[in-house]
Amino acid sequence: MEWYQLSSQWKRGFELAWESYSLGSKPIAALVTNEDGEIIAEGKCAVHCELPGEGVSCNEIAHAEVNALLNIDNRVHTYRGSYTLYSTLEPCPLCMGALYMSGIKNLKYAAKDEYGGSVNLLGATPYMSRKIIKVKGPFANIEEVSIVLNVAYDIEHDPKKTFVIEEMKREYPEAVEVGREFASHGTLQQYKHLPFENVYLLIQKSLIKQSKSLHL
Repeated sequence: MEWYQLSSQWKRGFELAWESYSLGSKPIAALVTNEDGEIIAEGKCAVHCELPGEGVSCNEIAHAEVNALLNIDNRVHTYRGSYTLYSTLEPCPLCMGALYMSGIKNLKYAAKDEYGGSVNLLGATPYMSRKIIKVKGPFANIEEVSIVLNVAYDIEHDPKKTFVIEEMKREYPEAVEVGREFASHGTLQQYKHLPFENVYLLIQKSLIKQSKSLHL
């Protein structure tokens, strides 16, 4: 899928994830839209460093979804059932709990997280069964982009996370290989100064090349 074909919400989500990566934090981003699709809150992963504008930074709970939800003022947004939380990666247990308690009843996530993704928590307990949360994801054509970014970041910053990458490889073998290649050559680091539209094109071309090589 070409960059121009993405919705404005997904474009913004990946731009935020790229900002997070460029500032030294994990490339995961989230945003909240109202019933008209307008973005009313944004958040980036800030676990590993302080990022401007985020409610929580330098803390293990400073996840993108948490920061996006913290940026909602309930005095202004009194009813949030029709709102949607977008995330570039399937929410973890912490973020699924935060979403459930936020009053938002719609979730869209770009890519599956084979290691920490926790959409399956919905309906797992009596409390988590009280509300109906409409879930859409992963989204073809953009899911692998998210995986490439996260695999490259994990290898660059925490090589010991091989167990996480191996879980990702089961669902996204081509994206994992591209992420590894980018990390070994410092590709994303070289592109940090460029808009994400350029990086998106690079990732898509690399995925196509990798797919052809795996199927020869």
